[in-house]
Amino acid sequence: MEICTIPEPVHETSTHPGQARILRDESNFIQNVGQFYNQQDISDVILKIGNQSYFGHKFVLAKSSDVFRTMLYDKNWLQSGLPEIILEETEECQKYFDTFLRFLYTAEVNISVDSAVGILCLADKYGVTSLKNLCTQYMVEHTRSPLVKNALNWYSWSKALHMKELIHQCSKTIAWNAEQLLISPEWHHMDIDFVSDLLKNGDLVIQREDMLFRALLHWLESEERREHFHEYAKELLPLIRFPQMQVKELISVEKSDLYQDKELKPLLKKLINKAYRFRALCPHQTDIDVSFAQDFYLPRNYLDLAVDNVHMQKTLRYGIQVDVRTYVGSVPSESRDGEWKITYRKSNDTWTLQIYCHESALQGGEARVQAVLIITNQDDQVVQVEESEVTVCTRGTHLAMNATVPDQDLSKNMAVLFKPIPK
Repeated sequence: MEICTIPEPVHETSTHPGQARILRDESNFIQNVGQFYNQQDISDVILKIGNQSYFGHKFVLAKSSDVFRTMLYDKNWLQSGLPEIILEETEECQKYFDTFLRFLYTAEVNISVDSAVGILCLADKYGVTSLKNLCTQYMVEHTRSPLVKNALNWYSWSKALHMKELIHQCSKTIAWNAEQLLISPEWHHMDIDFVSDLLKNGDLVIQREDMLFRALLHWLESEERREHFHEYAKELLPLIRFPQMQVKELISVEKSDLYQDKELKPLLKKLINKAYRFRALCPHQTDIDVSFAQDFYLPRNYLDLAVDNVHMQKTLRYGIQVDVRTYVGSVPSESRDGEWKITYRKSNDTWTLQIYCHESALQGGEARVQAVLIITNQDDQVVQVEESEVTVCTRGTHLAMNATVPDQDLSKNMAVLFKPIPK
């Protein structure tokens, strides 16, 4: 007898057989719309910018921009319904209006360092969010350290247009390369808002606080600030962290011509007295109820705080302990009596540091520190900064941190800083 086998039914992969789907042909749609860019065929509006005219299509403009939609269809708009609309643009924006307008038809943009600001301003003005986001992504990528020039050029624009991500990236790149900026000719031409923002930044990588104070003096004394000297000095001097200066540096300030200025002396005297108070009371914080947690008292990323320098591509430190010294407590001192040990380990692109303190590094039975890694390239430009959590170290505890260094070829040297953090 022949046995007939009935095959199992084939089940559809969808949980709902025959369910409707949405299919897309986006590339063909964009291509079809793009072919009408600046073409007179079926154009129903002309955009005039300076001496240049563009054939536009109301539907394309209105679907891409709420501003254009209002201009073209809102009866309360003066030019609404006219066959030609005159747009007022800056010279910079006029240069790149063609690129901006083409994006509305093609969803593509040809952007460069030179054109980024012009395109960004147009995207912001006409409310084209997708283009503004693309510009932001490009500018963030092209302001990463060591691209300091771009960061400086775009910082004011990022603030004017409230672009938080770009503000953050520009600020970081500028902070990491602050030491070179402070001695550059460009420093003297920075405006008051930029200088104020810089002095408020706790992440500056500089040799020491006194260097920042001297740079501020040079900026204040430049010819273009003469008219507003006292006004700017009163605003900016409180942003200098005098408690992080050495005693001899504070005395130098007291002997300076600036300190003898009748209008500024009361302010400087108050700031320096706060520095001396910090030096007197901070070592006894465990015994008295006093706080020094405000930014004014906290250290920045001072290169003077470096306890070790590692040649990252030819290091012999893997798996061994290195003895280092720093000053004891949170008050800056030239004495390096605090003893520490650092153990380095490396796995692929991740560095691990284990940091242990000796009894000599403790004040009141503890040491409150933050470890900072300053990574530089072949040209000694800072390309990465990694910070540990603020850690209270004792004889029974230690500080541990991991740092991923994605670009091994770019990274040449790693300075290890110990920042004593007052509480």
